[in-house]
Amino acid sequence: MAHLSQQSAVSLQTMWSDEFWTFACHLYKQPGMQAICLDFQDNYQGHVNGLLFAIWCDVTGHLVLSQQNLVQLTCILERSLAEDIAPIRQARLIYTDKSSAAYQTALTQELAAEKRQQQAIIQWAIAQRANTIINRFDNLLQTRLYVHQHMTIGIAQPNLKMHTHALINDIDSIIQRAMPSV
Repeated sequence: MAHLSQQSAVSLQTMWSDEFWTFACHLYKQPGMQAICLDFQDNYQGHVNGLLFAIWCDVTGHLVLSQQNLVQLTCILERSLAEDIAPIRQARLIYTDKSSAAYQTALTQELAAEKRQQQAIIQWAIAQRANTIINRFDNLLQTRLYVHQHMTIGIAQPNLKMHTHALINDIDSIIQRAMPSV
């Protein structure tokens, strides 16, 4: 992306960060999506923002993810999880009363950390992306690549690996209901 001026790169990063955050919040609120994301996180040790980013790339047509750069994305996700999100999440999970001010403060801090992770993803994506726009979301090509890579490398149990196809189908169904015009 050497042809972008620094100001243009910052503008693109701000625009993409805002678009990705808005998209992720909208999609996460769709019936069934939170359960899928938390299942991916809790049972498959996956990254919700990685999954949402792959879906966002497919839906918006930004060709960013490839077999070659998924390890870099995973490193960014792992680093921000370890250094930022996980300590805040652990502090939040101590509170059992979800209506307490302390829990709500911790939740707000965790969401801010999630947003910082998304901004790190976008900063990386701008440096990685090809100047290609794919048509529509091409059968969730990048989402399938991301989930398959995670399941292949990060998951040892064969019965969990077999769940990949069902997970993608569930995500596709939610996207179709949430954004029928896409």
